[in-house]
Amino acid sequence: ELDAVVYPADGNYLGNWREGEKIAQNGRGLQFSDDAKTVNGGNCYACHQVAKAEIAFGNIGPSLSQYAKLRGGVTPELTKYTWSKIYNSHSSNACSTMPRFGASQILTEQQLKDVMALLLDPQSPVNQ
Repeated sequence: ELDAVVYPADGNYLGNWREGEKIAQNGRGLQFSDDAKTVNGGNCYACHQVAKAEIAFGNIGPSLSQYAKLRGGVTPELTKYTWSKIYNSHSSNACSTMPRFGASQILTEQQLKDVMALLLDPQSPVNQ
């Protein structure tokens, strides 16, 4: 599964964390009641606490609060691991229940970059 991960062709992993926050909080798209033109969200809050300020979130996945801070800051290794986990969660855990956002084309490459920025940018509310 790790071999199937497609990394950004331009080598840039980070987009806009503000857009990433919108994606993480958006549960629309791919539901039977959604119009086919609905832009998919990541629905991350359904399983994770994304930031400390959240009061409603799921607990299936680990808290993402202070994601980069707790992992020693942004490194090339953390960046690549995070991308591969979001792109294809089975790349690091074959039994993961997390959606394979890139491999299943749930999110676009730009959306993946924006979610990456939410997790890794020091200015993001995730790392406050």
